[in-house]
Amino acid sequence: MDNFLDNIELKHPLVARKIKLASDQLASATSIEEYQQIGILIRDAWIEFAQLLFSTGMVPEGKKQPGSSDVDAMLGYIMGQWNECPKTLRQLVKKLFNLSMEIQHDRGVSEISPLWCISITAMAMSLMLDLDSQHNKLADRMYYKCPKCGSIDISVDRGQEVDPMDGPLWHYENWACQVCDWYHNLILD
Repeated sequence: MDNFLDNIELKHPLVARKIKLASDQLASATSIEEYQQIGILIRDAWIEFAQLLFSTGMVPEGKKQPGSSDVDAMLGYIMGQWNECPKTLRQLVKKLFNLSMEIQHDRGVSEISPLWCISITAMAMSLMLDLDSQHNKLADRMYYKCPKCGSIDISVDRGQEVDPMDGPLWHYENWACQVCDWYHNLILD
């Protein structure tokens, strides 16, 4: 779990601190109230995490913006922008957030639920940060979306033109949309 927390801490120290605090509290918890407090910490970590990754630009025009504590909606919009995000991860994240709230209110909670919630939350958040990082790298490319059809399924072929007599000439990129017939050739040097 430490590797996942390190990954989270690099980008969102407050979220990592809340998860670490929940983990430390679990190590010494003996009462139901202490276990419930762990649920509150994890719930708060999810709220903070969603607020950090969410931006109003993710909401399609005409749709209502989620409130500051509408974690399900914010996470849905966040994960909806990642093509590589598996449906299972979306379901897991929703269940983890719900589990944190269940732990918070469960009058018979034992050690196992908070343990699972802390561990899997750290893994899920770390994976989500990796997906967000990949998405942001795509967004920084010259062509993030196809100018013709709007698809983000664009391939890039990079290479260098070489003359047999003169040697290397210039670098190039060939951009092609995988959905429509758009392409663009670009000489870099």
